[in-house]
Amino acid sequence: MLVADTQQFQADGVTRAYLFEDSEITSFANIVGSVYQSSMVYDPPLNAAVPTSPVSYVRQAAYMLNALAANKARLAGVIGLLDVKLSMKDAAKALQDQAKAYLDMDDNSGAFMIIEQVNDQASFRDRFWKEVQRQVYL
Repeated sequence: MLVADTQQFQADGVTRAYLFEDSEITSFANIVGSVYQSSMVYDPPLNAAVPTSPVSYVRQAAYMLNALAANKARLAGVIGLLDVKLSMKDAAKALQDQAKAYLDMDDNSGAFMIIEQVNDQASFRDRFWKEVQRQVYL
């Protein structure tokens, strides 16, 4: 929905109208999800389930728009598909601007991160065991 890729076929029912294959969308989700990392995630000896990494759909859409803007052949197909009179440069700029707006929206969404700094072995041990307690004694 965020990249306006909702129509599967054109009016003739045969010609492809979508921009991204399902496998490509899944790949973007994997790319965005793999950026997540946390030292807070600890799989204790009890084999508690480690939470899956969060996937920002807004950030995923931004990556897709940037990829579309960077691929001249695919961009030419989109311009031809939409039957609009845009130059490649203008279309790429518009897609990049929208992607930037999505990234800014995601960056300013109110999410936050907690970072626990460890300066020596004693503070590392303290932080490690507190994390174990957080995971075990929920």
